[in-house]
Amino acid sequence: MKKIFYLLVLGIIVILIILFTVSKINKQETHLNSSTAVIKKSSAKKASTKHHHQKKDTTLSTIDLNENLDNILLKANFNGTALIVKNNKILLRKGYGYANFSTKKLNTPNTLYLIASTQKAFIATSILQLDQQHKLSIDDPISKFLPHFPNGNQIKLRNFLTHTSSIVGRSEDSQTKTLDQMIFEIEGHGTQGPIGKWKYEDSNYTVLVKVLEKVTGESFRVYLNQHLFHPTNITQVGYVTSDFNNLADASSGYVEENNQLKANPLPNVSQLYGVGDMFMDINSMYKFDKALVANKFLDTAHLNEMFTPGSSSHYAMGFYNDPGLIINRGYLSGWVISNGFTHDGKDFILLFSNVKNKNVSLGKLNDQILGALSQIHG
Repeated sequence: MKKIFYLLVLGIIVILIILFTVSKINKQETHLNSSTAVIKKSSAKKASTKHHHQKKDTTLSTIDLNENLDNILLKANFNGTALIVKNNKILLRKGYGYANFSTKKLNTPNTLYLIASTQKAFIATSILQLDQQHKLSIDDPISKFLPHFPNGNQIKLRNFLTHTSSIVGRSEDSQTKTLDQMIFEIEGHGTQGPIGKWKYEDSNYTVLVKVLEKVTGESFRVYLNQHLFHPTNITQVGYVTSDFNNLADASSGYVEENNQLKANPLPNVSQLYGVGDMFMDINSMYKFDKALVANKFLDTAHLNEMFTPGSSSHYAMGFYNDPGLIINRGYLSGWVISNGFTHDGKDFILLFSNVKNKNVSLGKLNDQILGALSQIHG
């Protein structure tokens, strides 16, 4: 009986030893699994941290580019507003210096500038729209619209668009004149030289404004608003009057002479009717450019026509077709405007200045900015 009792006790002891051993092994496995999980979590955290650093590096690269663009403009003593776009993403939109040096009002992205001859792009777009709608043809002779125009059977609308019409044009002064009075003077001064030879004349676009109004039966201002500005939500645009300086965001024009700034009086722009009598902020011009290259105004065939030079001058229709940029420029009483975009329509460089300074070349600034943009890919 005692023997059976001892065997039973021994069996219980063996069972307890086995259970203790199994429990210890399970704990070790649990610990190992837990350690593996920690290692995996740590690795994931490191990977996440590495990915975060990679994103941060990209952001820093963009910041470096923005600082480079900013430094280019600061180093050049640029005074105005700049808007720079790479791959349809705005990199810089900023005001520099003063809109008014007397009151110390700063330039901002919303500052209003006289845009001078860059306005011709709106007229060219409008004429090409009418061609697209078969309301006229850019190969129509001007005599179809102005029967008394000298050599009118030979000069086509496209010659006026490309400044190759051979007209003498007219001199502009500070007197107030109507469109019809200016057309009368242009017709009276006649032509000189061969048709097809480039000679930049505001009068070419004065004639086109007359054609636009005659074909549509409305003022060019109404047409631009209905067919260009309203469809693209361009609101910060208007026509220069003596009240311009009273606008909250208006800039004043200056000319630098002998290291001294001279404030220029607001010009009488009645003789620039349709060809240089507008003001606008830089954001509105960018909206126009984007809509233009995106075929919002013209189909591809007419857009290509618009950007095709009509002579060796590189001037197309409202724009110059230069190697780096499709660009137009404007100069008027201290305001200097440069509005350009790359041929693929993805990069934009807009520089609006209210200081005419021979030491600050917007052309050179465009080259430097293009060089900086070319360093960023994708």
